[in-house]
Amino acid sequence: MKRLLLIILIFFSIQAVAKPITFTNKEKEFIKNNPVVKIGMMPDFAPFSYYNKTTLVGFEHELLNILSKRTGLIFEKNISKWTDIYNAFKNKELDVITSISYKEYREPFTAFTSSYYDIPIMIFVRDDFGEYLGIKSLEGKKVGVLKDVFYIKELEKIGTIDLVYYDTYEELTKDLVFGKIDALMQNLTNINYLIKKNLYSNIKLASELTLPNTKKEDLRFGVNPEKPLLSSILQKGLNSITIKEKEQLVRKWIGSISEYKGGHVELNSEEKNYLNTKVIKYCINPDGMPFEGLDEHGAHSGISSDYYSLIEKILSAKFELVKTDNWNESITSVKEGRCDMLALGMETYDRKKYLNFTTSYLHVPLVVATKVDVPFINHILDLEGEKIGIIKGDAFVKILRQKYPSLDLVEVEDINKGLDKVKSGELFGFIDTLAGIGYEFQKEYFGELKIAGKINETLELSMAVVKDDTTLLHILQKTIDSMTNEVHREIFGNWIPIKYQKGMNYELVWKIALGSIIFILLVVYWNRKIIKTNKLLEEAQKDIEQKNKELEKLATTDKLTNLYNRRKIEELLEFEINRSERFNHAFGLAIVDIDKFKEVNDTYGHQVGDIVLKEIANILDTNRRKTDFVGRYGGEEFVIICPESDVSGVMKLMETFKEKIYNYEFSKVKNKTASFGVTMSQKGDTIESILKRADDALYQAKGNGRNRIEYN
Repeated sequence: MKRLLLIILIFFSIQAVAKPITFTNKEKEFIKNNPVVKIGMMPDFAPFSYYNKTTLVGFEHELLNILSKRTGLIFEKNISKWTDIYNAFKNKELDVITSISYKEYREPFTAFTSSYYDIPIMIFVRDDFGEYLGIKSLEGKKVGVLKDVFYIKELEKIGTIDLVYYDTYEELTKDLVFGKIDALMQNLTNINYLIKKNLYSNIKLASELTLPNTKKEDLRFGVNPEKPLLSSILQKGLNSITIKEKEQLVRKWIGSISEYKGGHVELNSEEKNYLNTKVIKYCINPDGMPFEGLDEHGAHSGISSDYYSLIEKILSAKFELVKTDNWNESITSVKEGRCDMLALGMETYDRKKYLNFTTSYLHVPLVVATKVDVPFINHILDLEGEKIGIIKGDAFVKILRQKYPSLDLVEVEDINKGLDKVKSGELFGFIDTLAGIGYEFQKEYFGELKIAGKINETLELSMAVVKDDTTLLHILQKTIDSMTNEVHREIFGNWIPIKYQKGMNYELVWKIALGSIIFILLVVYWNRKIIKTNKLLEEAQKDIEQKNKELEKLATTDKLTNLYNRRKIEELLEFEINRSERFNHAFGLAIVDIDKFKEVNDTYGHQVGDIVLKEIANILDTNRRKTDFVGRYGGEEFVIICPESDVSGVMKLMETFKEKIYNYEFSKVKNKTASFGVTMSQKGDTIESILKRADDALYQAKGNGRNRIEYN
């Protein structure tokens, strides 16, 4: 037995520890005399090599860091589009190229290492393409592909496809979005990343590409065949990487793009060091399902468990659950330092004394559960004079007592005890979240309890971190900030809609039916009650979704004009500046100011002034191009962003706006004019510099008599 255990330990040690590399004397000499290796890499090949803001990140960069430590080689990175690095490598200007796939025709100028990752090649189309029925569906269609892609010869042999060649993935994907091509072929992870990054909504996955000699994109290092020692050194370096190391790379980079609908979270050195050395201990509410709890095996379960699993993948962080018997014990554990954080918690005045909170990422209304024969409750004050249960230590205990002192609130240990007391008649009702009560209703209380009404209070849940650990707080906040609404909806939907929409327990009905016709009638009666309850749950769920949409709109929309607000415009402007720098695409910017607008407010009052602002906003919004962005920047100033434009196109558009405003008959004030300051993006621009140029042009337009367009 001991011998068997020793063999098992040796096996796992081999899998976990990096394999030592034995270099030949010639290889050692090569490394000593040629330590710097020129390597070609792409700037837009996510998640393998791409820019996160201004920093190059990705699977391949981390892989090269490992190889550099193992071999002693120093990689001098040459970053450019695929066609450039491919031709440079063919011309022997580079020693190595990344992301190259094996093809026989490349053997004369390439020595291939083994594959470090394989990815499927997919066909993407627009959502109006129609049904895809195989490669024949592309006959006569314009299909975008990257220049010099490794399967290009097989595609060209088909002969019935109108191939369109591209230098960059960004241009390839954008042209599909705007209808310049009918389909594109590229690996799954790369296009998925671009879809999520640019919020493209009209692209869909048609099928996996299958060609006679091509199944997947096998990513390898290509080495100058005149340097066989370098090829063998790199191969030995790849061979030394353990299964565990490979899994960590895949989980961090491939998983974060294909499974996580946000992107890579950029951490500073202090934050990375924190995650590498710290085991984060956290507490939960063990009886808080569906938000969180312990399953039958004592493991973390519920909505917060899905978030923590995702965060572990994104950050490669180490979390350890500290088990407690109830919510109060979890709070005590945080106060006494046994936990670093709470997985979910509502921010309150008292808790802020010992905890810092991230922004809230779950918003759920409160409801009241009663017996089925209780009339619908229109307002929380309808509960006056009745005993109403609520979980002990819940954030809303103090809030409701202060806000509604006439309520007789009775604290209970957990949700089941509260609902049991309602069932037995000890309590008239029980207050908790819609999700929590709905979840319990599907497990028990069949036909005995119902949701009698919604309370005008909302549970807003955040992650809560002990006061002195600001590093962990910042890491978690960055991660939450990077999560899209799609992520939140998906996690919430894993637990809530499924629980709501469960049908009747037909096995139970069958057993009851065998027993007695009376029980059947009783079950039918109960089922009708449950249908009513489920309808209320569905209505409340729709209300939650609507409120979230409204909140999202409020955060980015000017309330008066319904255009984008200043915050959203600056966000879009920063995106266009970054895109312009990376891909050398120009865009236009214009600031529009209503001439002599103060006279409108002084003469007719601010209400008329608001109407004029709305009418101007409508003119700008209805006459813009589909790809342009319009927003109210403040007061009577509007900003227009024109992506992918030249000077003549922008000036022509502004002329249209100017004439439309000039010829429009405004309410009460009849005629108004506007002045326009226009500029184009320049290399090295910031938000401040481009706005300053447009503002200077606007100042010239005002000084030269108004109702003019000036360019700077």
